[in-house]
Amino acid sequence: MTDTAPKHPTEGLRWQGEMGERWNAHHEQFESMIAPVGAALIETAAFRPGETAIDVGCGAGATTFEIARRIGPKGRVTGLDISAALVETARRRARETGIGNANFVAADATTASFTNLFDCLFSRFGVMFFDDPHAAFVNLHGFLKPGGRLVFSCWGPMNENPWAQEAMGVVSRHKELPKPVPRAPSPFAFADTDYVRDILTKAGFTDISIVAWRGPQLVGGAGANARRAAQFLMDAASVGDALTGEPQSLRDRVLTDLVVMFEKYDGPGGVRTPALAWIVSARA
Repeated sequence: MTDTAPKHPTEGLRWQGEMGERWNAHHEQFESMIAPVGAALIETAAFRPGETAIDVGCGAGATTFEIARRIGPKGRVTGLDISAALVETARRRARETGIGNANFVAADATTASFTNLFDCLFSRFGVMFFDDPHAAFVNLHGFLKPGGRLVFSCWGPMNENPWAQEAMGVVSRHKELPKPVPRAPSPFAFADTDYVRDILTKAGFTDISIVAWRGPQLVGGAGANARRAAQFLMDAASVGDALTGEPQSLRDRVLTDLVVMFEKYDGPGGVRTPALAWIVSARA
């Protein structure tokens, strides 16, 4: 039988290029948005002084810096990201804050070679974009010492995340959108927990645990109002992708409707929409 499923061979290249640049330009807002689940993930990882760790998809380094603090001066953490722009920002921030037990590498996690080096492989929303996740996790397994632990977060189903579901619903009122492809590289590629378990089991991981995390998604970052949240999605997230090439008049209409949508979530501290993520842990 011929495999007719859509392929995404350029996903890594997109993160090396415009997607990484976009995240880099808005890294403070992105980090603030996902800080609550990041904090829960750090606690799950239970880092100990003196450990070695790797932060896959480290972005501009926020979680890497927290890991560095947890493992202390005798420990060592490597931040890994495919985007050279984000890695350079992380390196600059490390220099500015005097964090000396963290280093950063710009490389593709699917092909990078770190053989049995780490006690813990950590990733906050950094593992859902692999073109071939089965092969990628085989490679990631090799990063860990025997018995080392894997801890990552990924988004649950889109319909449990109104910051995305409702926003794309707004867009769909103005233009026809392609039907989402289940399991394709995207923020929601790992929404199906059976799929996640299959990937990890085939990569050699054991003691797999998947726990639901529910909490706020701070759209546009802490303190953003409805307009700022809407503009952020237009400038930096999937809404902007969906409107690429569309006339400004249509973009203006979408922005107006997004502001109305987010007003119901606007309150003290910012635009707080419900969110569901999976916190996944396993052993090598």
